[in-house]
Amino acid sequence: MVSSDGLKTWFDYQLLFGGIVIAFVVVIGAWSRLVTYLGSLPLADLGVDPADPTFALAVTGGGLLVLLLLVVLAGLLNRERQ
Repeated sequence: MVSSDGLKTWFDYQLLFGGIVIAFVVVIGAWSRLVTYLGSLPLADLGVDPADPTFALAVTGGGLLVLLLLVVLAGLLNRERQ
């Protein structure tokens, strides 16, 4: 005979997995719409080649600057007040 606690646990896991699947489908759909929208922007016609090493260095440099800014801000926020 099946216990009611076991059935509740099984149903809880079924709801969890169903929710994960639904969230995954929603994220994939949103990502597809975002990529389609970004592809339609006029910025794509500026002649910027993402495979160009200069573009990669610019993106890397921008990311490093953002990380440095975040480290500095975290240091300022964690400083003890006197």
